[in-house]
Amino acid sequence: MNNMISTAEAIDRLSKTEKVGQLFMPSAFINDTEEEIQQIEKLISTYHIGGLCFFHSRASAATNFEGKKKVVKNENSFEVLKKLIIRYQKAATYPLLISIDAEWGLAMRIENTPQYPYAITLGANLKNIDLTFEVGKQIAKDCKAAGIHWNLSPVVDINTNPNNPVIGYRSFGDDKENVVSLATAYVKGTQSEGVLTSIKHFPGHGDTATDSHLGLPVIDKSKKELLENELFPFQKLIDEGVDSVMVGHLSVPALTNDKNIPSSINKDIITGILRNEMGFDGVVISDALNMHAVSKNYPIPGELEWLAFNAGNDVLCFAEHIEEGIQMILENATEAQINKSIKRIWNLKVKAIGRKDIPEKLTDPSSLN
Repeated sequence: MNNMISTAEAIDRLSKTEKVGQLFMPSAFINDTEEEIQQIEKLISTYHIGGLCFFHSRASAATNFEGKKKVVKNENSFEVLKKLIIRYQKAATYPLLISIDAEWGLAMRIENTPQYPYAITLGANLKNIDLTFEVGKQIAKDCKAAGIHWNLSPVVDINTNPNNPVIGYRSFGDDKENVVSLATAYVKGTQSEGVLTSIKHFPGHGDTATDSHLGLPVIDKSKKELLENELFPFQKLIDEGVDSVMVGHLSVPALTNDKNIPSSINKDIITGILRNEMGFDGVVISDALNMHAVSKNYPIPGELEWLAFNAGNDVLCFAEHIEEGIQMILENATEAQINKSIKRIWNLKVKAIGRKDIPEKLTDPSSLN
């Protein structure tokens, strides 16, 4: 694996095909077989993908909600995770950006690792600002101990629907001001250790009764209501300075001319609202593209990846059709469009991968006050 080059060098040095490969962040699993590990290594070396998002096992992924595969256990999951990251980095021409969902710690994805309070627990006491900063900081230390650069959290959705099947305890609560205060503390705590964050699930997944892993939730509110509620935490944290925003799979008719196109692949919502109206020029990452809210509706391999990129996503998370997606983007995107995303992605890589202070041990959550 080469050392991290500058953003200007990357724009100049990488071929167009390599640049498009950098947009992709497929999934990796700590309980993969040797054959599956080698397939990922081949993806990395052949297509120059930009990063990986780690999960526990293929049986625990979103597309297994029907319970067809048995989730295997792994007592040495943390050690396996570390070794896999080293192995995958060795397969890369350019350093991989390694991510994970660690909202309440690595334990969200990796067993036998420290677990911290859920967001809803932290949100139950309005005096928990300092504690929430510490939680973000300690989770970041655990990420660094594994070789992870990017914690895809916190959730800034406002938990206003008691029938919400997917947000619930992942939210800091039902008060938008408290959500902003605690999410800001969590982000600052994470940033204090040099680990990246991503606020999610834009434009707001709190007031839904549908799980977007399985179907497409509809947020049927006026734009005025959305600005005052769902979009409020995103705007506040964007103004504070966040590394990235994750866009969810939601139908939000008030924000688009085509209500049939989910927010995660909707140019009106990502480029129009998030970029142009809300002023966010950082990295936009899609929610997992294997989730049934979108994946079932785009059966042509590569089409969903192209639509997600063209709508304004820089990073295509859990993309399943790498080769076809790269080809479709190469055929349809302009060089200026590709370079704009590469500049954002590479700036993030330089920010995250330049550090050297990686500890050797996981944090003990009981050490928190």
